[in-house]
Amino acid sequence: MNNTFFLIAFFLGLSPFSQTEKINKIDSYPIYRSCSEKLDYQGTKICTKEKIIDFIKLSFNYELADKLFPLDKSTQFLVEFTIDEKGKTKNITAKAHKKEIAAEAIKLVKRLPKMKKPGYLNGKPVEVPFRILMTIYF
Repeated sequence: MNNTFFLIAFFLGLSPFSQTEKINKIDSYPIYRSCSEKLDYQGTKICTKEKIIDFIKLSFNYELADKLFPLDKSTQFLVEFTIDEKGKTKNITAKAHKKEIAAEAIKLVKRLPKMKKPGYLNGKPVEVPFRILMTIYF
């Protein structure tokens, strides 16, 4: 019984690493529409993530959060999605303390503009997973 538990825990522990490997192996990161194509890999990665976070922060329904959390001044949510080979978002999921906040996060990621360019590996467009933990202050 203990051996079975250990094996399950071991293999479950490995699964996030394969996803990280996939991200690290791409040649070029997806480029958000207002990021320069002249940036290096790391610069593009930083710019794209910052622009996505800015988009969510600017578009977030703060009144909803204030209504759901009248005694708090902030809330967190985790949003996961994929930028596909065409530069569009798909496979969007979110986790939050309230389902309405998760639904708001999903709605906003669906509204993200198409990337200027998708991620590339060996000259071919590839899917790139994203995972963003955000704290919203209201």
